[in-house]
Amino acid sequence: MNLYRQLQSFFKLLKTAEFSRGIRFAVAAIIPLLVTAQMGEIRLGIAMAVGVLLTSPSDVPGSLRRRVIGISFSIAIAVLATVITGFSLAYPLFFVPLLILQIFHYSMISVFGFRASLISFSGLLAVVLSMAQVAAEGGVLLHALWIGVGGLWYLLFTLLFHYLLRRRETDQLLGEIFELTAQYLEIRSRLMGLKCDNREELEKEVFTLQTTINEKHEILREMVITRRKNFGRSGMVRKRLLIFMELVDILELGMANPVNSSKMSKLFVSQVDKIKLIQDWNEIMAAHLRILAQGSRRKFNKTEEERLKAKRQETWKTYRELEVSEDASGGNEMLLVFRNFLVFKEKQYQKLLSIKRLMKEWKGNEKLKLKRKDAAKFLTTPDYNFKTLQDNLDLKSPIFRHSVRLTVVMVLGYFLGELFAVQNAYWILLTIVVIMRPGYALTRDRFKQRLYGTLIGGAVAVSLVFLIRSQVVYGTLAVISLVLAHSMIQRNYKTAAAFITLNVIFVYSLLQPNVLQVIEYRVLDTIVGAGLAFVGAKFLWPTWEHSIIQNFIKGSIKANLEFIKEVEAYYNHKSTLPASYKLARKNAFLAMGDLNAAFQRMAQESKTDKITMEETFRIVSLNQEFLSAVVSLGTFIRSQATTKASAHFANYISAIKTNLQASLENHKIPTEENSEEIKRAAVFYDNLYQELLYVEKDEVHEKEEVREKLQEVQILMDRLKWLLEISESLRKILAKKV
Repeated sequence: MNLYRQLQSFFKLLKTAEFSRGIRFAVAAIIPLLVTAQMGEIRLGIAMAVGVLLTSPSDVPGSLRRRVIGISFSIAIAVLATVITGFSLAYPLFFVPLLILQIFHYSMISVFGFRASLISFSGLLAVVLSMAQVAAEGGVLLHALWIGVGGLWYLLFTLLFHYLLRRRETDQLLGEIFELTAQYLEIRSRLMGLKCDNREELEKEVFTLQTTINEKHEILREMVITRRKNFGRSGMVRKRLLIFMELVDILELGMANPVNSSKMSKLFVSQVDKIKLIQDWNEIMAAHLRILAQGSRRKFNKTEEERLKAKRQETWKTYRELEVSEDASGGNEMLLVFRNFLVFKEKQYQKLLSIKRLMKEWKGNEKLKLKRKDAAKFLTTPDYNFKTLQDNLDLKSPIFRHSVRLTVVMVLGYFLGELFAVQNAYWILLTIVVIMRPGYALTRDRFKQRLYGTLIGGAVAVSLVFLIRSQVVYGTLAVISLVLAHSMIQRNYKTAAAFITLNVIFVYSLLQPNVLQVIEYRVLDTIVGAGLAFVGAKFLWPTWEHSIIQNFIKGSIKANLEFIKEVEAYYNHKSTLPASYKLARKNAFLAMGDLNAAFQRMAQESKTDKITMEETFRIVSLNQEFLSAVVSLGTFIRSQATTKASAHFANYISAIKTNLQASLENHKIPTEENSEEIKRAAVFYDNLYQELLYVEKDEVHEKEEVREKLQEVQILMDRLKWLLEISESLRKILAKKV
């Protein structure tokens, strides 16, 4: 079964954008080698291939402008680092100070964001590879020049592929988001179960998945919005943007559970089959999302279409039967909650139909309500101000501490290599560069993955070298392992490390006969470099996640606070949904994703005690519940005809905002400050609810209209009380931590 999953995962990899980039990188690196080999100038080809290697890391998905700027900076830094290192290498008195300055300065570039961290990696990699002395015969300047030419070649090559395959790149990313959204719906469906034994594990799985979805959303948002700005009249670009917006709404509806689990258990204790119906409907919709992920390659058959329709009809039929049977009792809360579930599922169903229609028969006549000026606000623009760098020149900054730590460890690695006259000392530094991360947990993971991957790759390489004695096979395997290594580096670093080791060994086997010695040195240098990186991350000014997670907690609370303000504003002044609402929702999702990721890293730290872990998990869960409740409230208000917001609604929201603000500022508030207003508000909603139940019994009145009002009151009562309870819990927990 495990082998089957591995094969399934491998075949999925072949359809991803990462695999396409891996092929692009391999082709771009190999072409200069083949051309220059025919000309008898293989050293020039090697330098160009190094240029491709140094510039490719910054070629990550996003807007074309940012990709071009990122690759251009990588080229400039690679050439500069090669020149400085190449000229100073022969003079240790100059080389060591320059090595220290370069490592520190290139590392600090990471303060400007993810793409900047990849440019930083290119600079560090250039420093290390320049120490291999591949430029000894041709001269440093000439070697640096050809590295720059290789970088420019890769830029042109990737631009060509961008214009030829940009639609496919977007579709691949959309397909991944379809798949991730389907997984999310399935897990949320399992969490709905009244007898869910592994609720905590599923919640952690949701945290991880939501972080991944947010990252993919950010990339796709940047791609489709920037392309719409440049190709505003392009039907295909607008179509993808519309599909993306529907997917975001499906995710939002999936998050908006109409009631919390503890209350649901009480309400549906004798109606478990009703929850099962909704779960089944949810899972069928998830299966449809997976089919849509395959685009035009996979068509719906009638059986699948009918299964979805039949489940929808069965669920609504069950509700109507339950409604009739409960009619004599004048309705009850369980019936209203069941209806709310169905309303949310129905909206997801309609969104799914909308996506299917867009993918099958879209003719460009749908109105895109997001204006260009508003769309630009949804792009996350890094702050490249010099003040950002200046603010991080402090030991409180994780990037600054990482830069100092990396500098010390790499200089130590260099001296160890010189002291013991290691054959390929730069492999030690290369291992340090790829393993060390700002946080201890990430470095420890990289340490294990790199070590295991190298040992696995070395073992496989030894076996193949003993079995095969063909240069042609070595060359073929070198290319295959290069593609797979580049494809897996973000997805599964341990597997990528194994393929990197295989690639290095097969390349060396083409250049020198004693390949077993190469394997021996490769493994030894990796162990030394990995050990230095691990020890440095743990003992040299370590950045512990449990000491900085408060920043992510406050970021999530602040984003939730802004989001609930937007929900309140929209309820008070219902009109066209403003871009500020969607922007606040996006920021709340991203902040929650960042908090989830920080908690996952914290959970891997050995210094995090059990009590702190449980307390932090409670805070993260409360933030997640709060966001779900706000999403649920906002989705209902904007998708249903509602009555005018009352002063009691304002009192509830005011108390909730006060609690969140107190959580941010870590100060206590008088418990009686809003208690009277909240009591009156609770009495108001309870009385209104009972009045509507009484009116519903009167046959003179329209029952459907009354039930819509009942639904509104029930949702408001439930969400407002839930939000207040969560905000109070957050305030109390955070007050204890001060």
